[in-house]
Amino acid sequence: MYRKVSVPATTPRSVRAFIATVCDVYLADVHAMLRLPCSDAGITQACNFAVAATLLNAISGASVVLYEPPANNIRGAGRKFKGLAREFYPWRLEPTGFVSDGDRGSRLLYNTFRNPMSHAFGFQEKNPRGPINITRVAGNGFTEQELEDIETSTWRPGLRLGGAGTLLVNQATNEVSLNGEAFYWGIREMFNNICSDANRMRAAAAYLDPLLVQNDQNQANDRIVLH
Repeated sequence: MYRKVSVPATTPRSVRAFIATVCDVYLADVHAMLRLPCSDAGITQACNFAVAATLLNAISGASVVLYEPPANNIRGAGRKFKGLAREFYPWRLEPTGFVSDGDRGSRLLYNTFRNPMSHAFGFQEKNPRGPINITRVAGNGFTEQELEDIETSTWRPGLRLGGAGTLLVNQATNEVSLNGEAFYWGIREMFNNICSDANRMRAAAAYLDPLLVQNDQNQANDRIVLH
């Protein structure tokens, strides 16, 4: 069963509502896809591309709602994406040998994966220096218990995720790999981290509070009509 993103108790109500009604919907889909492949059901596809695309979309959306609202101001979308990923993704918890520098990691996520996947099915505007891969932990998809381990851990979880990190760059071949399971855990931590930033939360709440009030009023009107 999908476990909702955990955020600090100080998180504004409107931000909590946004995460519960929007962000958790994105991540619940990823939870389901991480159950694949499933040999017993004859499903050999692992949804690597869809997992990565959904998680990259989650960064993009959060960057204009939680990191630097308002959401209708799309100027500097790349800067906001990289800023959120650089400052709040848990790079310091990456295993040895994986990209742990926030500046480098955020640039790789945006320039190597997000932009090409959003606009050209992964084809690059310029020839990449080496191969680009989206990987998954070997074997069948994760069990519910293994996913719960990811979803409830505030430190990089062990078990099947083991030593897998988010981004791996092969220095000999310049091959860049993005791992779906590690990325999923990191994105969940990213939401927790930004919700711990009081300044970002004040700005996000100022944008989201009127939307929450309007939603509350709509629900109240619905109740009046139903009664």
